This record gives sequence, structure tokens and C-alpha cells, in this order.
Amino acid sequence: MVLLIILIVTTVSLGASEMSMADGYQVIFNKVFGLENDEIKESIVWDIRLPRILSGFLIGAALSVAGVIFQSVLRNPLADPYTLGVSTGAAFGAVLTIYINMVYSLLIPIMPVAFIFAGLTLVIIMKIAGRTLHSTRLILAGIIIGSIFSAGISLLKYLAGEDVSAMVFWLMGRLSAKSWMDVVILFPLVMISIIISYAMSDDLDVLTLGINEARSIGVDANKRARQFLIIAAVLTAVCVSTSGIIGFVGLIVPHLIRMGFTAKHRYLMPLSALLGGLVLVLADSISRLMFQVEIPVGVITTLIGGPFFIYIYMNKKGEIL
Repeated sequence: MVLLIILIVTTVSLGASEMSMADGYQVIFNKVFGLENDEIKESIVWDIRLPRILSGFLIGAALSVAGVIFQSVLRNPLADPYTLGVSTGAAFGAVLTIYINMVYSLLIPIMPVAFIFAGLTLVIIMKIAGRTLHSTRLILAGIIIGSIFSAGISLLKYLAGEDVSAMVFWLMGRLSAKSWMDVVILFPLVMISIIISYAMSDDLDVLTLGINEARSIGVDANKRARQFLIIAAVLTAVCVSTSGIIGFVGLIVPHLIRMGFTAKHRYLMPLSALLGGLVLVLADSISRLMFQVEIPVGVITTLIGGPFFIYIYMNKKGEIL
């Protein structure tokens, strides 16, 4: 937690503007205690950078916890928040909203539409998978639905013509232009979902053994699996609807915690949330500071996370989970 506070306060001081680290600390201190600040510095630190950093931390934490849940419920080491196609459904809702707004000059908000499509996707997948939520059936259903929505996204991008850049930039995953309203929306949804999943974390240990084994020790495996999938879908939908597609955070972080600390979900879940938040904040700082133009953070996480995951996978000889 101390590391988190230091990282947040440090990163708000970093950027294109000429501002020292001490200035960043001073602005936050003065704002918290109701003291006066330089208006320009306060606008940069408090209104622009701090909401972006807090949003990034919450999104990273949510993606990591969703990754823990998907990997455990599906018993698949390669599962992540995008495995079941929920993210693709949310992305389709967002791209559809962008397209409608462009064509009809409307101002429909992206987040609620993306959230609705994410929920609809999960319902369809569960219907296809049937009453017995076998991991293979769920994954195959997710691949089918995800492919359909991906085709829909491609169609909308084609129809958008010269205006396709807005869709492409959103799909790359970005944390720019985040406000305190985003933090207000993200915080309760992410925290409540993580707290609920943490409260049931012992059952997640049991589900990793398999549905039949879980039943043999008195756990209603199908009911618990549905509950966990709904929580993971909510976390994924919140992230995708606010920031676009940010890959590999939910895939890599849980593995790092399992290999370095523990596989017991009571500890795995909060540690993954903390590390996931820190990783995404660092990746976003790299996207802001190390290039002449800002690179979407989703590109950074994929460029770093992809080769890193291959390294882990090869060293573990495929036995990651």
C-alpha cells in the first residue's frame, strides 16, 4: 500500500509540463487539506493526471482479478478477461455507439451500451454452454460469440470509412482523458466486485479441482461458477467500456503471483489486484513519457506482456497453472 501511494504521487509529477516531484506532492497535500494551489499546476495534477492514474490502477486491479477468476473457473492457464468473448461483446457495443454517434450526430454515452452488450454476451454464452458449465463448452461458446462480434466490429469499421480512426484508437485501449467521474463510476463497481469475489475465494480453491470434485465435498459447483463468471464479466465490462481493450494484464499478473507467492485464492486475489493496478499505472506512465506522441496503453501492455508470457511459458514447459 505504501508503494502504491508513492507510485501515484510520483507519477502525477511526471509529464510534458515543467513540474518537479515536490510540486506534485505539494499540489496533492494542499488540495487534501484545503490550502491554495497554483491554478495551472492544480489543473494538471488534480484534474488531469490523478484521475487518469487512479482509473488506471482500478482497471488494472479489475483485469487481474477477472483473470484469476477465469483461469480458476475454466481451469485454463491461458484464460484471461477476454477468453469468453465478454470483452468483444463490450467492444462491439462501444464501436456501435461510436458509429451511431458519428452517423446521426448523437451523444449516446459509450459506457452503458458497452456494459449492456457485455452482459448480453455472457447470457448467450451461458445459454449455449448449457446447465452444466463445463470449461470446454464455455470456452468454445466464447470463441463462437467473440468471432461473431469481431466480425460486427470489422463491418462497422468498414462502414465508418474515413472516420474509422476514432474506433481504432478506442479499441487499442487508452487511459487518456479520464476524469473524476470515471473514478467515481469505476471505484464502487470494481471494489464491490473484488470484495464479493474475495469473500467467496475459498470456493474458488475448490472449483480449481473440477466440478465433480467440488460437488463431492458439498459445494454447488455450477451455482458458484455462475456467480464467479458474472463477477468476472462485470469487472471485464467495466474495464472495456471505460478504456477499450487492454490485453495481457489479466493473463500475466495472476501467473506472477502464483509463481512468486501463492496459489491460494485468499491471498492470490488481493495480491493480483494490487500488482495489476501497479503494472497498468507503470505501463501508462511509459506510454506518456517515453515517446514523442502518446501510445495507447493497450499497445504497451501487449508489446511487453506478449514476449514476457512466452518466456514464462517456455521456462515452465507449459505447466503454468
